[in-house]
Amino acid sequence: MADVPETFSMNMEANPLNQYLRQPAIHLKLPSGGEYWPMGALEMPLTGEVPILPMSTRDEIVLNTPDALMNGQGVVDVIHSCVPNIKNAWAMPAMDLDAVLIAIRIATYSEKMSYSSGCPKCQTRDEYEMDLRQFLDLVVDVNIYKTPVEFKGMQIYIKPVDFRTINLQNLDQFEQTRMVTVINDSTISEEDKQTRYYEIFRNMTRYTIGNIVGSIAYIVTPDGQRVDNTQHISEFVENAESMLFKTLQTGLENINEKIPKKNVMNTCSECSHQYEVPFTFDQANFFAYAS
Repeated sequence: MADVPETFSMNMEANPLNQYLRQPAIHLKLPSGGEYWPMGALEMPLTGEVPILPMSTRDEIVLNTPDALMNGQGVVDVIHSCVPNIKNAWAMPAMDLDAVLIAIRIATYSEKMSYSSGCPKCQTRDEYEMDLRQFLDLVVDVNIYKTPVEFKGMQIYIKPVDFRTINLQNLDQFEQTRMVTVINDSTISEEDKQTRYYEIFRNMTRYTIGNIVGSIAYIVTPDGQRVDNTQHISEFVENAESMLFKTLQTGLENINEKIPKKNVMNTCSECSHQYEVPFTFDQANFFAYAS
């Protein structure tokens, strides 16, 4: 038998540093309980809680790559790295996104986070510290999505949008804002400005319709037929009477009102005024806090 190359035998040696690699820091119960995830996108442990690893050195580098953050791929890469049970973060329901990002930050840095806020009464700006675990304890009732929206004998079942849809919406809004800025700062004629503004308005209308369509899981017709083809649903929403759109908007607003709000109570150091501020944990301020 031929001798095994020395380099090969060296590579087969166990890395003595393996025992110091990342280990799960916390375990998270997803607000969705694993519902509304497409098949294969999530491997739910028997415990019902997914292990969360701290961010790695590579993750830190990814967080400082603007292009990766802008198109959402950086967020997805970090989630896959820190939550191995999530196999497709793009398909993650919106209700789980904040919880996962907060859990990653807690696992990496700790549950405490500093922030500043201005008093609405006297405008004094103070520094505060919050415990992020309070947001992981919020309970989302997934049953709010199981009552259909009724329209002319049809039953329209709503679902939470996924991260891919959220990311596309953010990109669209950024692009439209950028276009408005360019138009306002340019020296183009008023006629061209009107044409471009109309194009922006048309795009925003398309995005709004796309958001509604992305929130529909399926429709049951009066004769009992189930329609879950996205193209068919999109054609229906675009071409149905306007009352359908208003009905769906109302249905989505009713659902959103039942989702627990992430608010933080502050007390002003100057005038002792107590006030609440909403805490949003989107990808932009997540990376800002993690820097």
